[in-house]
This record gives sequence, structure tokens and C-alpha cells, in this order.
Amino acid sequence: MSTAEFDMKLFPEKPFSFIVHLFDQVLLGRTDDESEYSKLLQALDKDMVLEGHFFDGKQELFVTREDGQLVAYEPIIVEATEDAESTIIQRSYELERAPYNIEGAGKTRYTQLTVLERISYEDDLAYVERTMLFSLEKGDVQ
Repeated sequence: MSTAEFDMKLFPEKPFSFIVHLFDQVLLGRTDDESEYSKLLQALDKDMVLEGHFFDGKQELFVTREDGQLVAYEPIIVEATEDAESTIIQRSYELERAPYNIEGAGKTRYTQLTVLERISYEDDLAYVERTMLFSLEKGDVQ
């Protein structure tokens, strides 16, 4: 996969979700959450981001620090194909109550992370060819 110097123009279209590792904390949120989004912008401005995942249901942009600067990898896209050699499945994972995922009264802010997986087949064996973060959800876990 190719990399390029990070630029905020590479972000998915708003609204998008993010999971970002800073030097001292993890940011978990969406652009429609003004508080968390402003923390993200401030961390980018102060060059405090170690790595981040930015995703909108259509693509995932992965950014990491290499040789002291942020670089962005080619976006991950998992979409349906007409190829009988692969299948797209959606999986949802319950998020734990953790310091980076708590709001007032100790409630969990985000309860679920959904991913898309492209399952491919070779010699009657199935394997995950590609995984993409899809959405970050609030509310009750099903």
C-alpha cells in the first residue's frame, strides 16, 4: 500500500467517525460530536497524533507517524463485487466502558463498532481478505 504526507483534505466526507491514538490518550468520536471533534482538531494542530482511523461507511483512512511526521495510507474500501470468489459480511462489536468512552454519569458514549469484512475463498477455505471500520454507534447494543 502506498503512503502520502497527511493532509486533512484526505479525510472522508463529513460526517465521519474516528479512533485516534495520541501520546497520552485515545480519542473516540464522530464529527457531529463537537467536543470530541474539537479535541481531534487541536491534537492535529499540536502534532500530538500517533495514529488514527477515520471512517464514514464508504472508506477508512489510516494515518500513522513515520520518521516524526504523519503519513496517510491509501484508503481502505470494502464494497460488493460481482465476483463469486468473495463475500462481504458486516460484524458489530460491543465497546467496553473505558476512560476514553465515558460521558456524564458514567454512561458509555459509544456502544458499538461495526466493521465490513471481505471474505475470500481459496481451495475451499475462507479467509478475511480485507477489513474496514464502518461505523461507530451510540445507543443500546442489540
